[in-house]
Amino acid sequence: MDKEELKKVKNRIIDLLKSTGIDDIDYFLEELENSGFFTAPASMKNHLCFEGGLMCHSLNVCEAALTLKKTFMTERPDIFDNISDESIIVASLLHDMCKSDIYHRKRGAQIEFGQAEFGTDPGALPIGHGEKSVVMLLRMGFGLTDAEISAIRWHMGAWSVNQSDNEERNSFRTAEKLYPLVTLIQLADTIASKFTERPPMTIN
Repeated sequence: MDKEELKKVKNRIIDLLKSTGIDDIDYFLEELENSGFFTAPASMKNHLCFEGGLMCHSLNVCEAALTLKKTFMTERPDIFDNISDESIIVASLLHDMCKSDIYHRKRGAQIEFGQAEFGTDPGALPIGHGEKSVVMLLRMGFGLTDAEISAIRWHMGAWSVNQSDNEERNSFRTAEKLYPLVTLIQLADTIASKFTERPPMTIN
């Protein structure tokens, strides 16, 4: 992916966030820029492991989530009438905010598309994946609804649940029940990482 393509992705994300009508969005976009969101990779060595990969993944998740809503709206308006496009945009684009400051390129590493090698540093806030994204956004002064907080916190679904912790299991199940946005973002994240971003290959 060249610089022009990455610039288009960044501009699309900015346009989507501005479309939400959130107060002080220009201030937040500046904070997003300073955080490294637009330059960080999406992973250390797997999907979209290149500078700018995080924002590309975030946009892929957003587009998948909006497509899912459009696809199933007619069948289940009782669910999707209660999930706003604005909340989908916020939760999907910012679900991996925690990745904006944890990766660093290894010394002497390859930097070609799909071959970059990064190490990780949990930094001064070594808490859970989804929790850290929520905390970072709130620290920036970004107002989140309960549904958006829950969707970001639980966007990895059962993978982020300690199955031996009854309280955590119950919290996850309750979040899914209360807020369909939680399941929507989980599905969109999986579609993006496993389908949209899957390397070309022959499938039997």
